[in-house]
Amino acid sequence: MTKPCIGISGSILRTNEAPFADVLRAFINDDYARSIEEAGGIPVIIPFTKNLEVARESLSRLDGLLLTGGHDVYPLHYGEEPLQGIEDVWPERDQFDFALLKAAEEKQIPIFCICRGIQILNVYRGGSLYQDLKYDENCTIKHSQNQTPSLGTHTVDIEFESKLASAIGRSTWITNSHHHQTVKHVGKGLQVVARAKDGTVEALEDSSYPWLVACQFHPEMMSENDENAKRLFAAFVTAARENITK
Repeated sequence: MTKPCIGISGSILRTNEAPFADVLRAFINDDYARSIEEAGGIPVIIPFTKNLEVARESLSRLDGLLLTGGHDVYPLHYGEEPLQGIEDVWPERDQFDFALLKAAEEKQIPIFCICRGIQILNVYRGGSLYQDLKYDENCTIKHSQNQTPSLGTHTVDIEFESKLASAIGRSTWITNSHHHQTVKHVGKGLQVVARAKDGTVEALEDSSYPWLVACQFHPEMMSENDENAKRLFAAFVTAARENITK
């Protein structure tokens, strides 16, 4: 059985330890790679680059795209000035992720977006974000749990007809939660398919796209012990494998 190659969007880590102080390293959190491998795919890190043509070309050799977490999205990319609740931004990383999304869409390969990934997808499609959840008057749940990363801490209600519900075989999920920004105005072609009990958007999909699922929580952190997370990664990798054989 062919194993699909899944591109995982990379970031930069600056080291401060001697003898390699101030060295920049391309990296991803290992949970992303482990989750793809355990689901039957081949994880491939796409290193961050300012050369967007290189970023786009990398997708021509891959069968799926996983957009990872990271910095806050630059608010000027969705027409807002920075509010006091915003944290570190990295506009060049935004452009890198936009380029990967564009290339993946052109190739029509499966796309899976996690945490910052759902936010980048929404802004790429013309939507906007709450720069901090304190600006959402309906937000009452603690969404940045600040404890064991894999621990499920709140309920997510999922639309039954969604790809997400189909993947995990149920319409509720107790997920972890590690974010302070979230979707405000939904981008073009996207549908909200899951919410927390306070109404916070927890997942988006595009029903017109072959396979696109974006979630605000972190299933890669849960996938060692959570069967729903395992099934979601399996559905993503299966979609990528099936796309190869078309």
